[in-house]
Amino acid sequence: MYVDGIGAIEMFAPENDGIDHINVYSQARTELGRFLSNFAHCPQNTPDGVFQSLEGYWYWLKTYDDRLRNLYGLDAKNLGRKLPIVNRFDVPRFKKALKIKLLNNKDFLINSPLWCDLELPLTHYYVYNGQRKDAGGQWVIEYLEQLRFDIG
Repeated sequence: MYVDGIGAIEMFAPENDGIDHINVYSQARTELGRFLSNFAHCPQNTPDGVFQSLEGYWYWLKTYDDRLRNLYGLDAKNLGRKLPIVNRFDVPRFKKALKIKLLNNKDFLINSPLWCDLELPLTHYYVYNGQRKDAGGQWVIEYLEQLRFDIG
């Protein structure tokens, strides 16, 4: 169940992550939320070769800087933000890589009760000093929700 982005963040308290929602976030309370984050160290083959994370791939799609292939987490984000953007972000290519990540880890997903609980919505927010901050990227959450139904 996808929750509309307008006002949706206010509905979920960080302490209820894994209870009434799943926060897709590198510091989520759930293993599933951390895995679904682009920051996760999850080496995979993408349409453009091997990357250590989707965060590295995200910034590579904008910069074509091959150093991003070997980075994950905050290291990938920090380098990516410093590099000049040389290309328009390619949403279909990123979606394909995200789908590959999930398909390559299908056993983990189908054995996760939270992944299989389609009534528990996915969200994406950061927590700073106990305060929620909208993380944006709602289209990624919508696509993850779609993949939940497709992959099972």
